[in-house]
Amino acid sequence: MKIFFDTNVLVSTYTDFEEKGTCCKLTDFVLRNPHHQFIVAEIILEEFERVMARFKIPSALMQEILLALREEEVIPTSKKPIPVSVRDPDDIHVLASALEAQADVLVTGDKDLLILGDTAGIKIVDPRTLWEMLTKEE
Repeated sequence: MKIFFDTNVLVSTYTDFEEKGTCCKLTDFVLRNPHHQFIVAEIILEEFERVMARFKIPSALMQEILLALREEEVIPTSKKPIPVSVRDPDDIHVLASALEAQADVLVTGDKDLLILGDTAGIKIVDPRTLWEMLTKEE
């Protein structure tokens, strides 16, 4: 399964690392499972770096995390039009990038994206739902 990760899931993954919350377990599971493909867009990594700066992550550690994420599939930020309207203009590029990557699912905690459900041409789910889907398959 091709899984596109939104910024908020990555932020939760790396800020909740010690507690091993759902986002952390999900990200680790996808990265380690050869049946799944971890995908992000350049816009996601840029936003991730900006947001993580608020958490005072040491620069060397942040660069190590970004380097590891860039070893996965990173697509350019899409500027193509999307088939639905979204309330938050910032979400347009996230959704367009996930569609361009031909991801099977977009995992996000963003309510503006979640309300679209399957109407955007891609399954959009929250981390817990995806975790339950993936672990049920195992």
